[in-house]
Amino acid sequence: MAVFLRAGASCFALVFGAGFVLGAARVLWIVPRIGTRLAELIESPVMLGVTFFAARWTIQHFGLRCNPERLAAGLLGLALLLLSGSAG
Repeated sequence: MAVFLRAGASCFALVFGAGFVLGAARVLWIVPRIGTRLAELIESPVMLGVTFFAARWTIQHFGLRCNPERLAAGLLGLALLLLSGSAG
C-alpha cells in the first residue's frame, strides 16, 4: 500500500477523532451555557490547531518527503473528512 494512503487515513483519523471529542464536549457542556454559535466559534481555532499538528505529525511519522506525496495525503484526508460529514 502506498505511504500516502496510510498517511492520509491517519491524518483523517486524528482530526476526526479530535472533532468527535470536541464536538461532544461542545454540545454537552458549552452550548447550554453560551449558545450554539459562540461555542462553534470557540471550537473553530482549536480544530484548526488540531488539523495543523495532525498534518505535521503525519508528515514526520510517515516520512513524506516530496510535495506530491504530501499533497496526495492531505487531499485524501480532506476527502475522507468531507465524505464523513456528508454521510448523515
